[in-house]
Amino acid sequence: MSAQELQELVEKIVQRVMQRIESDAELSRFIKTDEQNAAPNTDAITEARPPQAPKKKLYTESDILTLAKEGYKELVVAKTTIITPAAQDAAKLKGIEIRKE
Repeated sequence: MSAQELQELVEKIVQRVMQRIESDAELSRFIKTDEQNAAPNTDAITEARPPQAPKKKLYTESDILTLAKEGYKELVVAKTTIITPAAQDAAKLKGIEIRKE
């Protein structure tokens, strides 16, 4: 298995696990966005975007591709935010700078 195939497999696994967690009421409370948990705003998406842009604790390749389609050029996240390797690669390819603060 090549490194690219392995990376794609990991991305798919992460997406499926996240879907299952999101559909489980008990587990989903651990991954809700900061706004949903009423926590302080630690993630922000810039580049003249609306304040209701997603603030997440995990970003996958699919999230980054969606942001790219919407025209985002910068993603500022909390230090604890998880960004999958495939998401990092997608951000580089799409010209989205990811900064952890």
